[in-house]
Amino acid sequence: MLDELVVRVSSAEELLALSPSQLDGFLLICIAGRANSTDPIAAKYVYEDEIVGLYPVGVKATYQQRMAIDSALMEAWHRLLSSGLIMQAPGQAPRMMTLTERGRAAGGSVKFEEIIVRQMLRREMLHVELQAAVYDNFASGNYDTSVRDAFVQVEIAVRETAKLPATLVGVKLMREAFNPNAGKLTDMALPIAERERMADLFAGAIGTFKNPLSHRKVGNTDPTPVIEELLFASRLLRFLR
Repeated sequence: MLDELVVRVSSAEELLALSPSQLDGFLLICIAGRANSTDPIAAKYVYEDEIVGLYPVGVKATYQQRMAIDSALMEAWHRLLSSGLIMQAPGQAPRMMTLTERGRAAGGSVKFEEIIVRQMLRREMLHVELQAAVYDNFASGNYDTSVRDAFVQVEIAVRETAKLPATLVGVKLMREAFNPNAGKLTDMALPIAERERMADLFAGAIGTFKNPLSHRKVGNTDPTPVIEELLFASRLLRFLR
């Protein structure tokens, strides 16, 4: 059942680096793929015991890695169960599961390629203030939320660092904090042109990436530009703290 997973995630390190939501997606696709099997029994049922010990077949892994993988896969299995994506097969043994209608629909909508791209952004690549909810939303495919919250965090950091009032928000906040002649966050040791560009950088970032998402659903569906935007927000935060 995990053949597709082995093809797509070719090492123990790669699998263990997956976030819980990414691993859930992989496992759901594997189960959904089995449901399309020409074998009538295999198409209907998935045994809980099949999850443990099947990955990585033929892939070099230490004993500790195999134990960690088994644990991660079983956790993913139980998350699918608690989310109502799989259920006990009617009239079958307790550990014999089948996809629910919701699970079949979800399995058909999850894409390996998109999960692989999401995997490219590792939690530790982001500023520490973006490594919790922002990263988790991105890993779960909630792209608009992750980008909005990342730039909200930039806005909060600017306000706190500059000690400016909560009533000052958005582009106005950036222009005040980085005013090239009197901004509390302006490095007066820099040439005037660079001070102006720093103000433009922060104001442009908030105006482009945070403000639209605060007022409407943008509908980001491609994880690649979202990764770039989150890394940009992370870089802005590193200017501050």
